[in-house]
Amino acid sequence: MDAGELVKGFMRSAAQQVYVVTARGAGGSYAALTVSSMTSLSVNPPLILVCIDKSSRSHEVLVNAPHFIVTLLSKEDEWVSRIMAEPGDPLDRLRRVNYVEGKYGPMLPLARPYLVARRWAIYDGGDHSIVVGEVIDGEAPQVRCPLLYYNREYTTTQGCEVS
Repeated sequence: MDAGELVKGFMRSAAQQVYVVTARGAGGSYAALTVSSMTSLSVNPPLILVCIDKSSRSHEVLVNAPHFIVTLLSKEDEWVSRIMAEPGDPLDRLRRVNYVEGKYGPMLPLARPYLVARRWAIYDGGDHSIVVGEVIDGEAPQVRCPLLYYNREYTTTQGCEVS
């Protein structure tokens, strides 16, 4: 087994929280995608990072946008995750989930936990870019049943019904 397949197989055994990342770029361009690679990097300053495949249609917008928004999904949001993971035009996907234009970019509707980050740095991560942002806004209501991705399937935590 080559090392790339080894990493993929290893990560299938790790349950990962599911997020949607959105951004508004110059000239009315948009980024919208599902990610599981989001991490809190620092509390002081408040930094987070997301990783995006360089071949993604949203890549150029996300790495060049002044701000990006990370929204944490719950088990009821599986449909949102699936739409945002589809190929095609990011603005079309945003319209399908009834997005709203926020001060810093496109946002998912309804009360969901989210962080707004100002682009801090971009690092090369092989076939991905590592986008670091300084958190400048957001809301953090509790999510009882987070949406997780495990072994190529959506799931949630123990005690939550999976639909």
